[in-house]
Amino acid sequence: MDTATHSKSSFFSLFITFFAAIGGILYGYDIGIINGALLYIQHDIHMSAAQTSFIVAAVLGGGALSTLITGYLADRFGRKHMMITAVAIFLLGVAFLATAHNYNVLLVGRLIQGIGIGIITIIIPLYLSEVAPKHLRGRGVCSFQVLLSAGILLANVIAYFFAKAGISWHMMFLSSGIPAVILATGLLFLPKSPRWLVFKGHIQQARQTLEQVYPKKTASQELELIRSSHNQSSTASISALFQRKFIYPLTLVFSIAILNQLTGINSILQFSATLLKGAGLHSDLVAILGSIWITVVNFIITIIAMLLVDKVGRKPLLIIGTAGVTVALLLSGIAFIYLPEGMTKGLLIGIGLLVYVFFFALGPGIVVWIALSELLPNSIRSIGMAVALSLNSLASTLLASSFLPLVNHIGYGGIFILCGFFTAIYFYLAYFKMPESKGKSLEEIESSYNTAAQPATATLHIK
Repeated sequence: MDTATHSKSSFFSLFITFFAAIGGILYGYDIGIINGALLYIQHDIHMSAAQTSFIVAAVLGGGALSTLITGYLADRFGRKHMMITAVAIFLLGVAFLATAHNYNVLLVGRLIQGIGIGIITIIIPLYLSEVAPKHLRGRGVCSFQVLLSAGILLANVIAYFFAKAGISWHMMFLSSGIPAVILATGLLFLPKSPRWLVFKGHIQQARQTLEQVYPKKTASQELELIRSSHNQSSTASISALFQRKFIYPLTLVFSIAILNQLTGINSILQFSATLLKGAGLHSDLVAILGSIWITVVNFIITIIAMLLVDKVGRKPLLIIGTAGVTVALLLSGIAFIYLPEGMTKGLLIGIGLLVYVFFFALGPGIVVWIALSELLPNSIRSIGMAVALSLNSLASTLLASSFLPLVNHIGYGGIFILCGFFTAIYFYLAYFKMPESKGKSLEEIESSYNTAAQPATATLHIK
């Protein structure tokens, strides 16, 4: 392939990755904006601790609902069509939130947004794993997490300046429609997934898409791999998940999906300003500013992790990340329990959160999307990811909806120690059970499960 053709295919791969991954900004913005808005919503709408937690958890609950059927819909209607649907649903939620003046409308708006977000969290990593060249797949899928982190940072910065200028929290929510419109525009130019096209019998269209991201000869080889995989499998239903050959990869992926949320990441980021106020930073603006620094670290380290994941590998990053998160959570929990109230305690807790986010972004934050999209066999990938993300969203919803009531019973320190316990289990899983998928095609990963006898798969390719 000549230089011009190579440059064209590389540019197209980057174009696909960037625009698809903008969905990460929507998810991240939604996590971040509620953090700042929550401090001001409570001035206009009286809410109990439980109701406040429900407002935060509503997006996650809506996501849990939508992920239950997204895998089926993705296989039937295609990844691209489902991304467009997700954006439309998200924008409907924005309309509700921008005009909300009572608790019920606020709750409905957050639920609707969550449905759109739930679709996005499944479809975009799935789409990127199926379209990006295998040597860029890790970074391609990671770009979703990078832009998710960028969305969290952007939302916190906007919340800070809106709050400082006295702009209504309604405008904070309305601003989330901007990345949604950008994503909708980019989707018009993205190709359909070549794997989905093969599964639907559109071989020529699949070839054309592959030739846009691979040299012609390599594209033909990839097409044959996909067709061979398709010929050996059939469209999956829920019952397919119970086949013996899928037990190990499903157990691994489902465990990763649940434990990733039990690190407490979504709840801690969504309540970080409230948490910092509770730790001793009594000014709303100072608490939001502290949240901004946390999200800056999250964003920078996520970029570094994205650059490392295809060089160092998925497994080492997850091991280092979960170890660091465990230590940070336990030490922060102890500080919450034993240090006296005041600015010093607030600053130390803030530093603990920075360390926590540093290691989460380095490992679990970046690896989870790759694990969910890479480690599942082709025939059950869509439905398997749907179930995994449903479990992920359910765990996150339960934690977020009970966060403030739990604070009233066991305190922030108790919550941190509890999350530290679950992250220690996550570390065990990463160290002893996590396979390395770096540099392998999706078909090669699946073949490794099929050719190895159970239970030997548990140690397959672990390095």
